[in-house]
Amino acid sequence: MTYSLSHDPHQAGVRRITPAMILAEMQCEALPRSGATKAQILSALHTEPRALGLQPRQSDLLGFLISRTKPVDWEDDNLTICSVRNRDICERFGIERSTVKRWLRGLSELGWIIMRDSPNQQRWLRRDGRNGAILEGYGFDLSPLSRRYDEMLQRVEAFREREREGKRLHKRAMVLGRRITALCATALETTADRPTVMSIQQNGHQLLALRGNDHDLDILSPLVEQMEALVERLEAMIAGADPVEMDPMGRTDGPHNTDTNPNTITKVTVSGAGCAGVGIEEEVVGSDSASRFKASPLRGFKAGPNFLLQLVPDLRDLCSSSRPHEAELIEAVEMLTGSLGISSHAWRQACSVMGRYEAAVAVCVISAKSRKGKVRSAGGLLRAMIERHLDGTLALDRTLYGLASDLSTDRTYH
Repeated sequence: MTYSLSHDPHQAGVRRITPAMILAEMQCEALPRSGATKAQILSALHTEPRALGLQPRQSDLLGFLISRTKPVDWEDDNLTICSVRNRDICERFGIERSTVKRWLRGLSELGWIIMRDSPNQQRWLRRDGRNGAILEGYGFDLSPLSRRYDEMLQRVEAFREREREGKRLHKRAMVLGRRITALCATALETTADRPTVMSIQQNGHQLLALRGNDHDLDILSPLVEQMEALVERLEAMIAGADPVEMDPMGRTDGPHNTDTNPNTITKVTVSGAGCAGVGIEEEVVGSDSASRFKASPLRGFKAGPNFLLQLVPDLRDLCSSSRPHEAELIEAVEMLTGSLGISSHAWRQACSVMGRYEAAVAVCVISAKSRKGKVRSAGGLLRAMIERHLDGTLALDRTLYGLASDLSTDRTYH
């Protein structure tokens, strides 16, 4: 028969017992032991501490207390007592004695440990042999961990299911955002209620921005419901709308500049006010101007997705992955246009004239310059870019090199 005595000279007086500690103790002692082993308890504890309502340091402290027990302590109805001193806990975690007391009280009130005080306020154990079961002991009773083992597993599984649902809703919000953008484009062409459509589009962009990077169900559930309602409203508008006569050549409030050369590869309408209309492309073999329309406004600048994400950080929330490919990035930029005040009409025209990825880069340039307060009208600037590209004078590479230099300077100083 062996004895283990842990004397803490700083521990004096009677421990303060709170009503929460008494209630938690009564609830735990009403539960049977689970028979879970020491290893199983540790695994359940560290799998997902947040699911158990524990802070990281609280779970670390519980793990430390469990590590000072023996496997036999968790068998059958054996006593599961840890007699470690407060001083040892202070040294292990590098904290003050008052912090140790606060942590222990918190664990006791949460029902994860029960304080078993001896008559002289000392913590000690008496075992049946060196590695036998505890015959008598005082300190931290860890049996609630065994009694609540099934609850721990259930809470961890519920937490994981909640996380899975959060991830699903996070992706669902992205899908709905793209659906709203596509439906708004159709609604603008088929309905006469343009203000309502634009309001829905703006509302959709705002809701998508609220999803953030977290997978919080309390935020995502109502958000997705609102976005689904917007989709249903748009679909109803489109299904019940009479087709609106639209001039495929664009606006009629200014003269059209149309290339009448019979060898032209593409006819694109641009109003005198600098507003590009919807382009009608007709392929004609042997065009002398084909190279002008095929030439990229990037002029060799490598504006890859990673560069654009650095240029416009807001795009990260609109992409469904951390490393988006070009197609995914283009879709994210299309959703960004609404918040910048760029109409879907201008966006489609830019894609038709410049190319989809080049148009996305142009919008990113506009967004970056807007954040610096250098853009009065994002939609007007995009239309000006379209016109300059048609004239063969748009050189986005110069602006991109300047923005890249600014990014490099910001990294240097931060």
